[in-house]
Amino acid sequence: MIKTRFAPSPTGWLHIGGVRTALFSWLFAKSQNGEFLLRIDDTDKGRCKSDYLQSILNSLSRLDLKSDSDPVYQSNRLDAYIDSIEILLKKDMAYYDQVELNEKTKDTNLELEYENRLNKQGYVIRFRNPLKEKHIVEDMIHGTVKFSAKAINDVVILRSNGMPTYNLTSVIDDNYMGITHIIRGDDHLNNTPVQINIFDALGYVTPKFAHLPMIHGKDGKRLSKRHGSVDINSFLDDGYLKDSIVNYLAKTGWSHGDKEFFSIDELKKLFSLDKVSKSSAIFDYDKLNWMNQQYIKKMSISNVADLIKPYLQSQNISITDNSYLEKILALGIERDFNLKDIAGGLGYYFTEEISFDNEIYKKFKSEKDIVILDNIIAQLSEIGFDDEASLSNFFANFAEENNLKFKDFGPIIRFGLTGRLKAPAVNELCFILGKRRTLDRLSKLRDFMSN
Repeated sequence: MIKTRFAPSPTGWLHIGGVRTALFSWLFAKSQNGEFLLRIDDTDKGRCKSDYLQSILNSLSRLDLKSDSDPVYQSNRLDAYIDSIEILLKKDMAYYDQVELNEKTKDTNLELEYENRLNKQGYVIRFRNPLKEKHIVEDMIHGTVKFSAKAINDVVILRSNGMPTYNLTSVIDDNYMGITHIIRGDDHLNNTPVQINIFDALGYVTPKFAHLPMIHGKDGKRLSKRHGSVDINSFLDDGYLKDSIVNYLAKTGWSHGDKEFFSIDELKKLFSLDKVSKSSAIFDYDKLNWMNQQYIKKMSISNVADLIKPYLQSQNISITDNSYLEKILALGIERDFNLKDIAGGLGYYFTEEISFDNEIYKKFKSEKDIVILDNIIAQLSEIGFDDEASLSNFFANFAEENNLKFKDFGPIIRFGLTGRLKAPAVNELCFILGKRRTLDRLSKLRDFMSN
C-alpha cells in the first residue's frame, strides 16, 4: 500500500508552503488508495512550542488533511534512535568526533539534554558516508539528480547534548511508519543522498522521493510575510473557504489541462506527480482572492448567511432576521474576497447612526447637493417602497425630470445611506433599508450639511 507522510516541526506556524506539501502528500496517497500519515518532528525542545503544535493540528483538521492514524511524535521515540545509532557504530558506519569550538560554536549550549548510553562529553557522533564517486537520487519530479562526493559530508547524527538529529530520525521513522513515498519541498533535496545512505546502512527499503519546487512570491523571491506567508489559520479565520484554499494550492505547481476549479473528489482522482512542474510555483494573492470570491458566489445565499454570522457577531451585530441578512447578501457578496471583508462592509445595514464626518464628505458641500437632497426626500416620502423595480423607475424619472445624470445625485444618495461611496445601487439600498431608514438617513445628512 502507498503511504505518504507530512512531518512538520512545531517550531513555527504552518504556512502556505507547508500546507501545499501536506496537500500534495495527501492527494497522492488518496489518488492511489493509500494512506496519509502525520509525524511531528518535535525533538528540538528549545524551539518547539505547544501553541505551534496545536495550531498545526488545528489547521490540518480545518482543511480536512487528516492523518489515517494517530500522529507519531518523535519526542516519544528517542530510545529507538539511540538503538539505531548503536547499530551504525557497530557496523563502523558511524564514529565519535570531538566537538570543535570556534567563533561559530563558542556560544553553543553544550549542556546534556537527553541522557543516554552513547553520550560522550565533548563529542558528537557522525554518520560515515560510503565512498562513492557520485551519489545519485532518482526523484519523481526532478528526475536523476547527481551529487559529487565533495558535496556529501559525514553529518552529525547525535549531538553532544545527546539529541539525535533530523537526518537520522527522519530515516528511522519513515521506515517505522512504512512510508513508501516521501513528498517534501526541494529545500530537502540536498539531504536526500545522505538519508539514502542511512537507509542502506540500516538495511531498510528506501522510499521513493518527490521534491516539490518551492513557492515564491510574484517577485520571484522566496515567500515571506509580505507575500502572505503567514499562519494558514489566519486565512481560514478571515473567511477564506477550505475548498478554495485547497483548490488554489493544488493549482500551484500542478495542472490538469486548462481546468481551474476542482472538487476535492476530482482532485483525489486526477492528481499525479508526473504533472507537477519542476519550476518554482508562484503564490499570487490576487488569484487566491479571485478564487475564493468565485467559491463564495457559487454558494447558496443561505449558506453564506450561516457562515458570515460569526463575523457580524464580532462587530456586535446580532442577526434576528435571517431573511433581511439574505436580502443584503444577495446584493453584496460579489464585491469582496472573503467572509470577513464581506461582513466588514455590511455594518451600515444594521446601525441607526451613519457617520458623515469623514474625508468623503468633503466632496458634498455645495448648495446644489442640499437642493437635490431636499427634492429627493420630498418625492421619496410620497411613494411606496414595495419593490426594487419601482424605486429604480423613480430614480430614472427623477434624473429625467430634473435634467440630471445619475452621477449628479447618485453619490450623495449612496453616501447618505451608507457613509461611503462604494456600495450597491441606490434603488437596491433604499429597498433593503426600507422607507423609514432611507428617509431618516437622508434627512440626517441634509441637516448635517446645513450645519
